[in-house]
Amino acid sequence: MPDSLKILTKLLDEARFVDLSPTIEHNMPKWPTHPQIIVDQTITHEHDGYYCQCLVLGEHSGAHVDAPAHIHSDMMKHTIDTYSPNKLFGRAILYDLSQLNAQPGERITAEQILQLEEVMGDRCEPNDIVLLHFGWQKYWTLDQTGKYYSLNEPGLAEDAVKLFAERKVKAVGSDTIACDTPVKAGVEERSYGHFAYWLPNHILIMEMLHQLDQLPTRSYFAALPLKIKNGSGSPIRPIAIIPKDSCKED
Repeated sequence: MPDSLKILTKLLDEARFVDLSPTIEHNMPKWPTHPQIIVDQTITHEHDGYYCQCLVLGEHSGAHVDAPAHIHSDMMKHTIDTYSPNKLFGRAILYDLSQLNAQPGERITAEQILQLEEVMGDRCEPNDIVLLHFGWQKYWTLDQTGKYYSLNEPGLAEDAVKLFAERKVKAVGSDTIACDTPVKAGVEERSYGHFAYWLPNHILIMEMLHQLDQLPTRSYFAALPLKIKNGSGSPIRPIAIIPKDSCKED
């Protein structure tokens, strides 16, 4: 075995893996106009002699990634299946925006991001994956109250979106349903990430991430989209890999 592979294997064996995805299940929160998510026990041991479920869901269900074709009709060649499998692999930086207590419909500004970086003692760099922790997972439920998660979220101001784009990050993800888009009572404001600065520049957008509160400022992020022909996006199984010496206390 090559020495480099031995080192990599040892590092991974000793690391902590944090699952950043929700469980895909019936009645999970979704964007209001997207297809319903159905998980049906279609084939059962009792009836068929083995077990197999049927899934009905949109490409943007659960933790997922948006490709440029999702929003831009002039970028239909840039569907999720056209990106390299390691597009969503890389060093990640967490921005704990929950401490700003932004409310639905409000926008966090570039000035607030810069102030937070001063406190963090760190900032995103080219090819980093930015993770935005709004503290919104607390609204994720499977009952009627889960509609609040789907219909409300803070977002980012244009200058904040532009700041990340100018630093040439490779992807941005959040624990909200539409990342940088402010939404209040189902009324969405303009998304500068989707329409102007991120997707047009191949900065992919990930949404509905979970357990971001478990992460330190820095981690290694990895997620694989399904290779969907002409996919506007895809569900993903995102993970953060954290060296044991930088793990938060359980």
